[in-house]
Amino acid sequence: MIDNIYTTDVMEMPLAELVEIRSARRPNRVEERPFDCSLPYLNIKTLETGEPVQYADETGFVLNKDDLVIVKDGYRSGKVFYAQEGIAASTLAVLRPKRRDVLTSYLYCYLSFCYDDLQKRLRGTSIGHLDMNYLRLMTIPVPDIAIQKEVADKLQRIETLTNELRQKTLRLKELSMEMNRKDLKKKCDDLSLQAELILKSWLNEVFKKSV
Repeated sequence: MIDNIYTTDVMEMPLAELVEIRSARRPNRVEERPFDCSLPYLNIKTLETGEPVQYADETGFVLNKDDLVIVKDGYRSGKVFYAQEGIAASTLAVLRPKRRDVLTSYLYCYLSFCYDDLQKRLRGTSIGHLDMNYLRLMTIPVPDIAIQKEVADKLQRIETLTNELRQKTLRLKELSMEMNRKDLKKKCDDLSLQAELILKSWLNEVFKKSV
């Protein structure tokens, strides 16, 4: 397993040269229930759970399976998701790949690593907005495609395990609240935080440049 991509031959390219970046807009029709020719309206909650709560017509941005979406408005701006079948919510920007030598799954990994940096650069005061110009110009390290796949596969395994841990921790937290055990609730919160730190630590090891 590669420890850090910068120990290999890596070129760096602006994100805008690797993907088409488009801001989604609210479609003409959004309803709580499916209607003729509607598709799931993909907001953050639906992207996280996979369960649509709204539906929209195709005047919105129809996503492809190879797209990524990134939150551009709100406190979670900079959070990246794999696209699902449906219409992108107006709070999202769509990243559509331009090149075959850069894996979508690898870009997902690198943008996940960049989340904290993107959060520090939000624009606006009351409601944060992603700095789209900074996003477009952000340089992306692009190693050999075999290394890209290795990194993406490893992150997928880590995310699968941490998500399983979060789900189990959530159930334990609910049980501790039913039992009125504040000490157990705190331990559950700490465990969830540790799972997140493990994922961040691994991303940092793989992508951080040495000074």
